[in-house]
Order: sequence, then structure tokens, then C-alpha cells
Amino acid sequence: MASSFIPLLLTIVMILALSRASLQNRVGFSVDLVHRDSIKSPLHNPSLTSDDKIHAAIRRSRSRANYLQHAIASGQNVTPSSYDSNVTAIPFEYLMTIQVGTPSRSIVAVADTGSDLIWTNCKPCQKCYKQNAPLFDPRSSSTYLNLSCNSNFCSDFPSDCENKQCHYSAQYGDGSTSSGTLAQETFIFDTSDGRTVGIRNIAFGCAHQSQGLFQPNMAGIVGLGGGSISLVSQLGSSVGKKFSYCLVPYTATKVPSKLSFGFNALFSDPNAQSTDLISGLSDTYYTINLSKITIGGLGIEASFKEIIIDSGTTLTLLYSKTVDQIVAQLEEVIPLPKVNDQDLQLCYNVSDVQGRNVVFPDITYTFGTATVTIGSRNSFVTLNGKVCLAMSGSEPSDDGSVVQIVGNIAQQDFHVGYDLSKSKIYFAPSDCTKL
Repeated sequence: MASSFIPLLLTIVMILALSRASLQNRVGFSVDLVHRDSIKSPLHNPSLTSDDKIHAAIRRSRSRANYLQHAIASGQNVTPSSYDSNVTAIPFEYLMTIQVGTPSRSIVAVADTGSDLIWTNCKPCQKCYKQNAPLFDPRSSSTYLNLSCNSNFCSDFPSDCENKQCHYSAQYGDGSTSSGTLAQETFIFDTSDGRTVGIRNIAFGCAHQSQGLFQPNMAGIVGLGGGSISLVSQLGSSVGKKFSYCLVPYTATKVPSKLSFGFNALFSDPNAQSTDLISGLSDTYYTINLSKITIGGLGIEASFKEIIIDSGTTLTLLYSKTVDQIVAQLEEVIPLPKVNDQDLQLCYNVSDVQGRNVVFPDITYTFGTATVTIGSRNSFVTLNGKVCLAMSGSEPSDDGSVVQIVGNIAQQDFHVGYDLSKSKIYFAPSDCTKL
């Protein structure tokens, strides 16, 4: 019985593995996003305390901001899709599982809204970092195809050609590298509701060399940025150019977040706020206009108007002088003693507030035509005996630009939707644990 069931299952999977052109906007599906510190994550370290995890995430935020600022200032496209970049390696927060090839190989990869290229380690891997999972073998897949030098994806980006095949190379500032063949393959997604959805002819990097500070429990990156080679852009019209995510709070360690495409990303919430995506510092990043921040009725005008929406950064980063104004206003309205923290600018001692009615104020952001109010759980982090503002200052680069980011703490329990066909982004308060 079991042996007859396996071919049937494979047949069902292949029927679902339709070409993108044939889907005609009919697809809607959601997959699980797992935070790197979740107990469901292969990177979960039970020896770390809650404070350890938060401080590590804060440091990753600063590293990621430096990575973005360096790449933008140098005119690079910030991601391995620039193919010959020299930037700092990508700090990350969320993982997703995908299946690649026919028959399929399951891999755990970084889900990154701040990069474009999809890549995974492949056999033969002459100089690869130690990866715990088996390597993807393109020779064993009937749907694998190397991309030629005159393919659209190869011609869109600087690349090397050898034996009429397109090759990519990504080099990071810390010495980490990923290089190999640009190819096409069938990608299969196990959906949150138990279905299987396959998409053919997804362009990805089949890495034959990868060295450096990559985690052994991860097997590559799934780029979800705005560039032409990202997963979102490649799915394109098959999902109506729509995707969304809903990030659960860090305290919900047993519940995954959701990444949705097509119909599943549609917004019907009457409380949703929307604004235009704008042309920002890079095509990779989802950028919007920031007009002002309001606390307790006081509006603080934004000195720099562009801000990136990024799921891979924990803290919200704003121009340092804007953060100073926000801190000054919060100090006026929060009647608690301050305490120092090694990583955060503003913290309060809450070890003896039992029985006191202490309210941390909401913070309202005016993003173009969207007015988004976030509560204290999205603005502050709780550490041992203290509560700290989940925000950090960003300094101008040599060219005068400032990288500002709405981090994932601010986005938790919000359904954040992207309609790329209309260049719109949507924000709706949600209980992401119930999606």
C-alpha cells in the first residue's frame, strides 16, 4: 500500500508544479516563516537567555544597517544579485523551508526581504562551508537547466560566461563567498494549510563554492526583495504580483509567522492603511516616505524622508537626531527611573512598578498617506528588570544619505502586504498567531 501511494503522491506534486505562465493569477498560498531563535528553528540555542537573544538581535540590526549603508553608498545593488559585490555578509532573522528539483530536495534557507538572489549549495561543491543537510545534486533532477549566456536573467546582470553557461559570483566584505552556475529549477512549497504548490523555471544560483561565516544549519538564501531575480519578482503575474507577511511576537516561540502570496496576500481589513512604494536608494528595498513621528500629541518632522521596510532588521533605525528628539519626548511622558543598557539608548527600570499604573505611550508614524500607530509592545523590548526603546540612531554616510529602517519588532502583529502591480504597501493590525 505504501509503495503504491508514493508514485501517486509524486504525480499529484507534479500536477501542481505548473508553469508560471499557466497559473494566471489563480494561485494563493502561505508558507511558514520561522524566527532564528524560535524553538522550531534549527539555529535554536536553549542555553541562551531571553536577554542574550535580544542583545544578539540588536547587534545584528546594527550590522545589517552597516551592510546596507555601505552597499548603497558604493552604488551596489546590495545583494548577491549584483554578482560581484564586496559588502558585509547578510545578518538575518527568518528562515523558510523549500523543496528544490524533481525529485525534490528539502532545504532550509534564509528568507530575506533585503536581497534578491536565490541560491543553494550544489554538488559538486569543491570549496563549500560545512553544511549539515545533504547538498542539492542537479544531476539527479529531471527539471534542472543551466541558464545560457543569452538568457534574460544572465543578460540583466554582470556575469561571467563559460562554455555558454551563465555563472554568478558573490563576495562579501568579511571574506564570505558564494559562486556557481545560474540555473532554472522547479521550486515546491509546503503550504501552511497542508497543500503542495510547485512553480517551474525559477532562476537561482547553484553554488559550487561557498566559504565564510555561513551557518551549517542553513543551505542558502531566498531573496524576497524588489529586484528582477528575486522570488517575488519571478512569481510575478502568477501571484498577481502580491505578497504579504505577518510576524508573530518574539514571545510566541511555538507559533510560526506567515509569508503569503497571491490570493492569500489580499487585504480586506477595513482598518488597513496604505501608501505608495517609492523609488528609493536601491531597487532591492521596499521604500516608502516617512513624514513625521507623533508621541503624546507632539509631531516630530522627519529630517530624512526615505525609509525601508525590512523583516531582516530587528530594531527600527532612524536618523540619529530624530531618535534624540523621540527620546526627549518619551522622557517627558514616562515617569520611571532610567537605567543604562550596553546596546540601547533609552531604558527604564521596571523592577519595582507592581501596583503602579505605568503606561508606555503609542508611537504613530505618518508614512505618506498611511498613518500607522504601534503600541508599546512594538516600540519597546523587555529585558531583565527593564524596558528599552527598540530603536537606534543612524548616522549619515559620506555622501550625506541616511539608511532608515522599520524593523521587525515594529511590524510584529501587523499584516504587511505588498501589491507590486500598484506599487502599494498595506499595514493592518492583526493577531498573527491566529493566521
